[in-house]
Amino acid sequence: MKKAMFLTMAALAVAAVSTGCIGKFRLTNKVLAWNENVHEEEWAQEAVFLLLHFIPVYPISIFADAIVFNSIEFWTEKPVDFLAGTDAQGNAYQLVSNGDGTATLTYKGQTCQLTKQGDTLVATKDGVYMGTFAKQGSVMTFTAADGSVQAALR
Repeated sequence: MKKAMFLTMAALAVAAVSTGCIGKFRLTNKVLAWNENVHEEEWAQEAVFLLLHFIPVYPISIFADAIVFNSIEFWTEKPVDFLAGTDAQGNAYQLVSNGDGTATLTYKGQTCQLTKQGDTLVATKDGVYMGTFAKQGSVMTFTAADGSVQAALR
């Protein structure tokens, strides 16, 4: 009886938090996009898809999107969008959407603003032009203001 009451209350709480605010499920879509690029063969993609359900990567990402990120986006009216990882040299980076068409990039302890211009992202720091990011295949390259390539992010 107590378990049924708890599950009912939990379901009502989830319904109350997420009513009227359907998010974009960005995290789950990133996992799906990654899965589509794992291998060219559809059977391999399906095997990884099933494995990610078994591990449970997909259920966790769906839960995080539906309950956590969706609620944050609804109440703050700003998208929760981020990308984090390391470059080929092991330097950490983090990219966070500002919700206004720009993003903040933190890389090697430095923070800059990114603005999309065509197919490239223009990086500025304190209003000073730093360079551009451009995607070439699966690699994102940064070309500094002097024309030199500074980093390659995967």
